[in-house]
Amino acid sequence: MLKSLQTLLLVFCMSAPASGAAIHRYAVDQSMIVGRLLATPEDQIDFEKAKLAIDRLIAPNSNVRALLAQIDQMTRRIKAMAGPDVSAIQKLAAVRKYIYVAGEWNGYRPFQYDRDDPLGTNLDNKLLATYVATRRGNCVSMPILFLILADRLGVHVAVSTAPLHVFLKYIDDKSGRAFNIETTSGGLPARDAWLRQNFPMTDEAVRNGVYLKTLSRREALAVFAELILEHDMRTREYHALIAVAELILKNYPADVDAMLAEGTAYAHLIDIEFRQKYPDPNAIPPKLLPDYQFYARKNEELFDRAIALGWRDTENKVTTSPTGRP
Repeated sequence: MLKSLQTLLLVFCMSAPASGAAIHRYAVDQSMIVGRLLATPEDQIDFEKAKLAIDRLIAPNSNVRALLAQIDQMTRRIKAMAGPDVSAIQKLAAVRKYIYVAGEWNGYRPFQYDRDDPLGTNLDNKLLATYVATRRGNCVSMPILFLILADRLGVHVAVSTAPLHVFLKYIDDKSGRAFNIETTSGGLPARDAWLRQNFPMTDEAVRNGVYLKTLSRREALAVFAELILEHDMRTREYHALIAVAELILKNYPADVDAMLAEGTAYAHLIDIEFRQKYPDPNAIPPKLLPDYQFYARKNEELFDRAIALGWRDTENKVTTSPTGRP
């Protein structure tokens, strides 16, 4: 039974697909860039450069130099606010104050949760440049800016996830304890119980590192790269999506969002390449049957992997609906 996914994170559109040559070129460009980012040694990963590289795949005309200058200015202001020889907690407090409290330091324009588009349905709203310009963000753009600024100050902050949600964890290097930071709510602490109440998830998914896990820097980049999957799903670049999803899963095997996106892409390919041309499966030419069977098998395997890790469609507020039997 083929399965497909339609979520608030992955929104399908009906724009026409590009030509075969353009698709191939686009897929290669994406794969090369994402592959290089994910191959970076853990201690050399630069969150800022990685986010900008990913965003440029979606908005190639963005002014990276101007955005870097703005982040440089933010960093200088925050360092001045924190003062010299201060603790990590004091630096973290300075980051929070700069972002969320109106004052001279941010031109009396604090960064706020975008209640008009809280889930980033408009993909541009998940770009770092949009967030910096509008000061209105979501659970993708808000944690990434906070992470970049804290990381620049040498504060140990990591990425974590809940269903359809990204948040941060501050790591106390002395005790090793991790404390959740909810960047969509003023950068305030958030208990696991609160996250589980607001973003329902199974115990199995938590045990398997699907949710609430303190992600490595490379796993964090994999989460960043999910934005490309969303873009490719919207533009129906399914082969490009599959290539990037495979890179993500190689580096973060418990990324169920990548699994579900890839599985859904295979369902769309079956519809486009086979069902629309051969309504009767028995009419599929023998030379094409291996591709058809491969797509169907991958579709089933990817959804099964997500379910085995503890993902459930009801908890992700999504629907997993069969589109037909191979």
